[in-house]
Amino acid sequence: MEILKKHFLIYQYSLIFLGIFILFPVQAQEARFTVVLDAGHGGHDPGAMSANSREKDINLAVVLDLGAIIEQKFKDVKVVYTRKTDKYLTLQERADVVNDHHADLFICIHTNASPSPAAYGAETFTLGLAKSRANLDVAMRENSVILLEEDYRTKYKGFDPKSVDSYIMFEFMQDKYIDRSVEFSSIIQKQFVSYCKRADRGVRQAGFWVLHRSACPSVLVEVGFISNPAEERYLTSDQGQKELATAVFNAFVDYKRTHDKKSGRQMSQVSKIEQAPKAEEPTQKPVQPVVLAEKKPEPDTVVKKSKTEAPVIAPAKPDQTPAKQNQAPVYKVQLFVSARNLKPASSDFKGVTNTDYYVEAGLNKYTVGADTDFAKVEKIRKEVAHKFPKAFIIAFVGDKKISAREAQRLTK
Repeated sequence: MEILKKHFLIYQYSLIFLGIFILFPVQAQEARFTVVLDAGHGGHDPGAMSANSREKDINLAVVLDLGAIIEQKFKDVKVVYTRKTDKYLTLQERADVVNDHHADLFICIHTNASPSPAAYGAETFTLGLAKSRANLDVAMRENSVILLEEDYRTKYKGFDPKSVDSYIMFEFMQDKYIDRSVEFSSIIQKQFVSYCKRADRGVRQAGFWVLHRSACPSVLVEVGFISNPAEERYLTSDQGQKELATAVFNAFVDYKRTHDKKSGRQMSQVSKIEQAPKAEEPTQKPVQPVVLAEKKPEPDTVVKKSKTEAPVIAPAKPDQTPAKQNQAPVYKVQLFVSARNLKPASSDFKGVTNTDYYVEAGLNKYTVGADTDFAKVEKIRKEVAHKFPKAFIIAFVGDKKISAREAQRLTK
């Protein structure tokens, strides 16, 4: 009898230990942080297009680069892709991937477009009511993929991506993930500026269906404008795509560290990638049509142009520093950057007259004012600030462009 009891106890303990060994890996797997990466558009939906490239290809290239870095650096993160090939998915199918995998974070990668080829820069969206027409236009364009589906009104509960009235629903939504989504968006934008040196268009809110249907913190990143020739060259280059992916990865490192701390998990020791790749001429990926990049000016070289004079290329000699040139710095207010050569009467100047421009890195940079007195130029900047809130002061010593701060140091 005692022998039977002993064997029975051994049997019970064996079952308990067996259960622990079986369940522990499952529980560990379930505890992994899951991020879903979504390359917008795909298949018969090309997204925004230019004469030389398609949004769906740019989106996929950035997502694959981003996923590869996360998989390499993080052993406790599960990366799920909505697509890894040129495949079409509906917005609801993308959201289903997020929810089926109980994702902790959802990152959608898109490429922007504008009727104006002068529009440039990166921006990140979270779910919410579009507070400007520009935000609404972006949401309408990205949601318009719904129109490719049959009976979309039934599938999407009467939501019409073309109707402004349909977006009123987002005004009354209480998204419990909004704070963390905005937090992550802000980190992404900071990395775009610090790592990629991209123009910051900020964190925005709009009614994106795919974010609305995803039950986790979610962001939609517009990495740049395919409609801007200079940005298109960057977006279709190997270097540009890797830089953008690395910037989002760096933001993910910060976000996950905060997430681990708040959830009581052991904080990740993964570090951000601080060193940006050495600047090189962009090279096209095989899947992209060939687009030749313009040759960039040599360092410290500015191509100055005015309304009446032909372009003059004036490279600064190695020993010709601003101090040796012995010229007083000339201050100007830089209004904006454009890939186009604008006429003085262009509506882009919003009524500001007597503008000028110079060319740097293949872009036209438009200015107003020119004076050796910083206070006078600062007054001009304040006068145009309501039309160009991002305008700032630059300076030239001869043909060499320097920062306003450096120019002020030279004149002290």
